[in-house]
Amino acid sequence: MKKSLILIGMLLLVFSIALLLATPVDAAKPSPTKTPTPKPPTATPTRTPTPVAPTATPTPIAPSPTPDLSNPHASIQSYDGPQTCVDCHPSEAQSMLNSEHMQWVGKWKEVNTYCTAPEPADFACRSCHVSTGKVTNLTVNDIDCLICHNDAYKRALGPQTNVVTVTDWTGAIKTYNFPVKVNGDYQFQPRYDLMPPGTTMLSLARSVHLPTKTTCLNCHAKAGGGDGVKRGDIYMNLASPSLTRVEDVHMSPAGGNLTCQDCHVPQNHLIPGKGIDLRVSEGGTITCQQCHSGNHSSADINKHTARVACQTCHIPFFGKNTPTEMSRDWTKPHWNPAGCNGQGAWIGEEVKASNVIPTYKFWNGTSDIYDFGETIQPVNGVFNMAAALGSIQDGKLYPMKVHTSYQPWDSATQRMVQYDVLWNFMTGKYNEAAARGMTFMGLAGAPTWVTTSADQLITHGVEPKTNALQCTACHGTTSRMNLKALGYGLKDAKSVVCSQCHADKKQPAFDRMHNNHVGNRGKDCSYCHTFSRPERGLELDPTP
Repeated sequence: MKKSLILIGMLLLVFSIALLLATPVDAAKPSPTKTPTPKPPTATPTRTPTPVAPTATPTPIAPSPTPDLSNPHASIQSYDGPQTCVDCHPSEAQSMLNSEHMQWVGKWKEVNTYCTAPEPADFACRSCHVSTGKVTNLTVNDIDCLICHNDAYKRALGPQTNVVTVTDWTGAIKTYNFPVKVNGDYQFQPRYDLMPPGTTMLSLARSVHLPTKTTCLNCHAKAGGGDGVKRGDIYMNLASPSLTRVEDVHMSPAGGNLTCQDCHVPQNHLIPGKGIDLRVSEGGTITCQQCHSGNHSSADINKHTARVACQTCHIPFFGKNTPTEMSRDWTKPHWNPAGCNGQGAWIGEEVKASNVIPTYKFWNGTSDIYDFGETIQPVNGVFNMAAALGSIQDGKLYPMKVHTSYQPWDSATQRMVQYDVLWNFMTGKYNEAAARGMTFMGLAGAPTWVTTSADQLITHGVEPKTNALQCTACHGTTSRMNLKALGYGLKDAKSVVCSQCHADKKQPAFDRMHNNHVGNRGKDCSYCHTFSRPERGLELDPTP
């Protein structure tokens, strides 16, 4: 019994010791708030969660292309109209906005001797404007940069859902499709059918380039209604690889192979140049001396250069490749199937000519150009819409094309009429078109049909120097120019002029007489003529 009690006591002791070992000493103390151990940011989870499949596969974003230093525009990702260009070229956009190509200050509200008045013709005269369709209230976002910076780009006003049906002057019924306004104005739309297959606006934006000869000629060669019609020395063949040196030694690939910008050097989108019939001149003027010294090997020729322009001797003809319009008569309608974008149009009778000898006039660099709203009166029966100013005293002799037209004039206000050329195109009813022009101007009554004219400078088409006019082309003949009519006639009767120095003599040949008096005796022109040439340092006529 005693042994059993001892054994039980020993077991209880062992059990108590085991309990003490299993329980911490401070187990009875209150447990402090546990501070969570921060998880290292790079800690690898001990458990890999089961991946959940996404509800949709996201579209992968293509990496941006590596910029092509030879074509930085290749990285353009989308084309959002002019704003795409403006985002990177804000100063260029602003300069373009201020240019004549954009503003059309000397065109939109004016009257000329070709298609007469752009404003009442509305959309019919906008094809060459560099905007997206507007002509007023313009901003940088209205600049269609691609029209000058990508030759592949073709456009037309649209959509052409304005259907107009008319009865023309022959009694035929014709239907035309014309553009409608979008958001308050006309909008140019891409003509993908006229561009290379696969062309997009994005691809056009990515492949922009500086203007080429074709770029400029697309508008300037086709002014007036067709290739070569208006200028006489500007036509599409100037951009052709087959252009000959005789047609234009400067632009021919066999000659100088120059671009338009080589002479018309642009500055902030202002294009230098001055025409007799151009109301606006921006960026200065252009002279041959930009590249040429002007000195010739012949002293006799050098005597001419102060009063005779280089173009006079070096451009013997104009209209050399493409016939040019010399006159237009709106009262004689002629059908042109290509008119109105291939829908056909009644245009005025055009008289065209090729290889035309220029008209020569003295020009001092200024012009008298009719501005819309002014009064105008005829001079010798002709209303001069653009006249070269200058005389034998203060001008240089230049070659010109003189264009004439038969168009309406309001005798009551003595103003030229803004002819409704679009109505003429559709109907050929010229008197109705004139009356509609009067209404557009807020005038009443019937206009008068008059003959108008415009002097136009001929300055393209320089030929090789071997083709330059020789002395006999102008002196001793009137087949090219009439020197007496230009002011080179005697200031009085021959007997009176000769008696200033000697008795009247039989007049020898011009060259002999001129060399004797000028070359040998040093007499100034004023002795025999009504003008002087003080730059030659000759003896002036002492009599008043």
